[in-house]
Amino acid sequence: MSAQNFKCFTLKPRSSRLFRSGQGMSQRNSRSVLTLGLAALGLIALVGCSPQCTSRSGRLVQRPVLIVNSEPISTRVLSERLAQLLRNRDPLSVKDPQNLERSKREVTNNLIVETLTRQWAEKNKIQVSPEDLDRRITSIRAEYKDEISFRRMLAEENLAFDIWRDSLQRSLLEKKVFEAVTAQTPAATEIELKELFQNNKAHFDRPPRVRLRQILLEREEDAQRIMEELLKGKKLEDLARQFSIAPEAPQGGDTGWIEKGSLDVFDMAFKMGIGQRSKILKSPFGWHIYEVLAKEGERKLKFDQVREQLIREHREAAAQRLYRTWLEEQIRSASVKIDETILSSIVISTDSGE
Repeated sequence: MSAQNFKCFTLKPRSSRLFRSGQGMSQRNSRSVLTLGLAALGLIALVGCSPQCTSRSGRLVQRPVLIVNSEPISTRVLSERLAQLLRNRDPLSVKDPQNLERSKREVTNNLIVETLTRQWAEKNKIQVSPEDLDRRITSIRAEYKDEISFRRMLAEENLAFDIWRDSLQRSLLEKKVFEAVTAQTPAATEIELKELFQNNKAHFDRPPRVRLRQILLEREEDAQRIMEELLKGKKLEDLARQFSIAPEAPQGGDTGWIEKGSLDVFDMAFKMGIGQRSKILKSPFGWHIYEVLAKEGERKLKFDQVREQLIREHREAAAQRLYRTWLEEQIRSASVKIDETILSSIVISTDSGE
């Protein structure tokens, strides 16, 4: 194996963090990288309906493109992750050399962080039990009206269930590690809370807002027919449940609170009285008819009113800093080897062969 110097990369898969390469792979030089002289590997990450990795030689895809603390990560794994990342992107864009290089680095960095996180979890006896995973899967499935809708989501995302399940498990493990690392996050002092409030006063000032009940329709002629039904005495709430294409249709068209300036078509409501109905209005989303349910003027919140929110935001920011420091330490102390020859040989092809 010939000795080459490691390159340094900046890891930014989930947050800003610095990666410094560790020991090299060669026994003769602790700062060397695996080089196999395979410039013409012809490794391909297929982007399309069924992401996969192929090679002119089946053995090559099993060779390590990464080694993280003596744990090898095969070229196949990296290529399949790359294909997953690029599966729904425009083929011309993903085959652009600069875009492809950025994507390779993103996947490489993600795999390094993921492996270091899992290794730390194993060392500290942190795991996602099958019961934990099944409960989360059940919870996500419950967000869809039936199994067909859930499977349709996977199909639209071009994901096999097993791949989706593995990704979910990794996400849950990362969450558990984050919670373990940040469990001792110090509580905010009163001085820190007041300083946070003073520095973010504009964040706590609330503009005027209005609550509406609306029907949204795709065609103007449909809106005209709905307006005729309303003039005959039909309730907008009932018609919204039956005909509206807006997300709040099941709630009878209740939009919840909308701040002034959110959408031009709703700004007229701030000049209307409570209970008043709009005319037919057009927006980029379709044709609207709405009634004003409630209105509130501008509100400037005081410290005591947002104290609990400040506590949460301070803790979240402090936890993120603590986690970043922990992760940077994991990366600094890790031994990471990257086979740049194999990595540069991975190319992109679509299912059509373009």
